[in-house]
Amino acid sequence: MAVASSKTIVTIAGAAAITSFPAATYGKGVPYSQRQLLLHDPRQPYKLHTDREIPELRFGDLLVEVHGIGLNPIDWKSADFGLVLPSPPCLNGREFIGKIIASEVDQRCKLQPGEWVLAVSTDYRDFRKSAFQEYAIVCCYNAIRIPKHVDPFKVAPMGVAFVAAGLSLGVCLGVTFTKGPKKREFNLLENARWYPEDVPDDITEEVFDALAPCYQAQPGEWLLVYGASTVTAQIVIQLAKIGGLKVAGVADLGKHRQLLQSLGTDILIDRSDLDQAKRDIKRLIPGSLRFAIDTVGPETAAWCQQVLAERTSSRYCSPGKETPTNPPPVDPVTRGGGSKLSHLVAMTGRPEKLNPNVQVHTVPIKLFHTSQWVGGHLSKWLYELLDTNKLRPPEVEFVPGGLDAINGALERLRQGKTSGKRIVVRMKEPETKIELFP
Repeated sequence: MAVASSKTIVTIAGAAAITSFPAATYGKGVPYSQRQLLLHDPRQPYKLHTDREIPELRFGDLLVEVHGIGLNPIDWKSADFGLVLPSPPCLNGREFIGKIIASEVDQRCKLQPGEWVLAVSTDYRDFRKSAFQEYAIVCCYNAIRIPKHVDPFKVAPMGVAFVAAGLSLGVCLGVTFTKGPKKREFNLLENARWYPEDVPDDITEEVFDALAPCYQAQPGEWLLVYGASTVTAQIVIQLAKIGGLKVAGVADLGKHRQLLQSLGTDILIDRSDLDQAKRDIKRLIPGSLRFAIDTVGPETAAWCQQVLAERTSSRYCSPGKETPTNPPPVDPVTRGGGSKLSHLVAMTGRPEKLNPNVQVHTVPIKLFHTSQWVGGHLSKWLYELLDTNKLRPPEVEFVPGGLDAINGALERLRQGKTSGKRIVVRMKEPETKIELFP
């Protein structure tokens, strides 16, 4: 037999290295076909197809049998509005959990066949990694090992939110975090800048020019979060607190007050009257407010931008004293484009009109898969946070029925019936009833 690749393939059947398999050959137990859910045209339901190919393993990949699919708003928005949608027919789905059944990796990848992993597909043009199928690929450094004491289905819908939150705080705002038993510091923005070859051209400005080092968020500073009850914001709040920030959350407090309090939100602001909300923020945060994250849309991002712009004069309360909110002068030539003190991360749409005193950031989501120095850190960190119970997953609504149930579940998302929680579609019934947070 001609050997097409010299790289090692590990399969669940062997549970050991098999050195003579060509790259396109799969071990015992891996089927030759599967079912997939394809989108043929925008604004049309996904259609189920049988007898589809199993995704091809490439070096550095893991093949995962999908057990659960976490649904995200982008799954219906991309279908309805053509957002980040390749030419149809296309395969969607941004995150899933399952068991590794085959791999083509080197010894640096510690994940083994049979292990549970959470996979996040930020590389939406690579259909091998899409969730709406029975078997899918995840890059080794993007695979998030699920701790043994954690119910995999409970964390199935939190990967996309975690990646978006981690990049918003760590790259857009420059927050420094710690991980590991020795609490070693890591800064995702610095990691990305150290390896410019891994930063695609369309996000170069965000990574290298949008934030000067002297203006990065520091422990003790305030972060305003609009849409604080959304799943992504729930993760933002928790990570911000871990990073030492203080958080002011804007949400419907009639529905979500208890949730936000349980997450450790420092100040709660009701969104029912936004003029009053501004007054409350000014009263409750009399000092500096330099940072905001909006998780709702362009109009609310514009409101956050206005709140930040109106706080300009409050930043210089101690003339001559160098502090995170009153940094020393920096040569404009050496600091790049990140000279603005106020920074807004607009997760779901930038304000229609920009304010010259506020830097608006777009989350460089593709860094998760293009840079192993960013994506790898996030993946390992999420494992650690779950293993130590330091990050709480969102509330989950489970839907049985596999791929056949996805269109109906997406309709629930479309109609806004899952506020503050996510839907997980079960492809297979769980093998354990372990509770992450009893």
